[in-house]
Amino acid sequence: MNDQSQALSGSAIHAEGLGKCYQLYDKPIHRVYDLMHLGAPRHRDFWAVRDLYLDVPHGSTVGIIGQNGAGKSTLLKLLTGISAPTTGTLQVQGRVASLLELGAGFHPEFSGRENVFLNCSILGMKNEEIKERFQSIVDFSELGEFIDRPVKTYSSGMYVRLGFAVASSVDPDILMIDEALSVGDEHFRGKCINRLNEFREQGKTTVFVSHDIGSIKTMCQHVVLMEAGRVISQGSAEEVADEYLKSAHERGNQRLSAFARESSEYPRWGTEEITTGKITLRGKDGQETQSFEPGDPFSVRVEWHANQDTAQPVFGLGLYRSDGTYVNGSNHHWRDDSIDLTPVKAGEDGAVEMSFESLPLLQGQYYLTAFLYDHSKPAPTAIDHREHAAVFEVVDARHVQHGLLFLPTTWTVEQGGQRRTSQS
Repeated sequence: MNDQSQALSGSAIHAEGLGKCYQLYDKPIHRVYDLMHLGAPRHRDFWAVRDLYLDVPHGSTVGIIGQNGAGKSTLLKLLTGISAPTTGTLQVQGRVASLLELGAGFHPEFSGRENVFLNCSILGMKNEEIKERFQSIVDFSELGEFIDRPVKTYSSGMYVRLGFAVASSVDPDILMIDEALSVGDEHFRGKCINRLNEFREQGKTTVFVSHDIGSIKTMCQHVVLMEAGRVISQGSAEEVADEYLKSAHERGNQRLSAFARESSEYPRWGTEEITTGKITLRGKDGQETQSFEPGDPFSVRVEWHANQDTAQPVFGLGLYRSDGTYVNGSNHHWRDDSIDLTPVKAGEDGAVEMSFESLPLLQGQYYLTAFLYDHSKPAPTAIDHREHAAVFEVVDARHVQHGLLFLPTTWTVEQGGQRRTSQS
């Protein structure tokens, strides 16, 4: 047996120099011109996957991560045989089932029942075998009477339920899943994870794409990180996921900084006796950043300049989630131990700062609105009110809690006369 055969004998998937190139045209008619060889080629090449090496051992659970457009979904299409590679070699050993794009493989006019028989037949199951497993497929999908309705009437969640139920029922040697599970509800995702754990215990091979780094760390022994169609890192889940998280922080800072520079469409109003200037966000080790993790130190510094004498200015900050949910608002005046800036003289410069020892937010994008009001008048009057004055994001790799806020919690479990406690 040669070296390559020995390598493949322990591999469920083995790819070398794998690449997929698409020809892009500015106009549909240009494709016709190229087919007829009329003039110079009018297409440009786009490599969705390029020069990729991958070796997946039998029985392993492999996660593929990377930002949108990295080539993850294209790679899965190559591995499942949906798309043919442009370059390289690929060998996949065993029966493959997949759940890729939402509704892929379903005929919209057929009922769920008809699609079950159609898809299972395509995946190599005999009619008697399909009939034997049909009820278990319906039970797992929880579609009930909807199984006899056209799938074009299904919601996205119902598509995923049926797709996963079919893909996992054909007893595949290799199961490949794209991000489709992200549209399912928490209950169904839990069922899917249990099924994937069963596959792993049975020695099956699972390859899945996900942005849920918590699930990747929990389920995968091996993780592949892709960027611009290439594999830039492979290794243990902990090691590669941390590398991805670091790059996500860097991209977030670049993206949000560009957004802050370019964005000027949000309202700003006031009498302008004082104007607020630079707003700086800082996190770990006092470093300026716009990307945080739950529990990080967090501070916001707002610089200001007085254009005129002002009797009683009060600075405040409003914290909002990206969908407009009002999370918190505070200022330095309405406190048990208030800080007064009375009076402020024209020409003065200064700064105010708000901070958290531990940022109590979970994953998401957020923005700050800066308030500056004159409280010397019967009704506080806007001096400089800035909507969307700063933006930031929270990246949560652990996913140990769900919702809006990170709450330090203590769990105690008593069993068999023993008492165990865990804090987060």
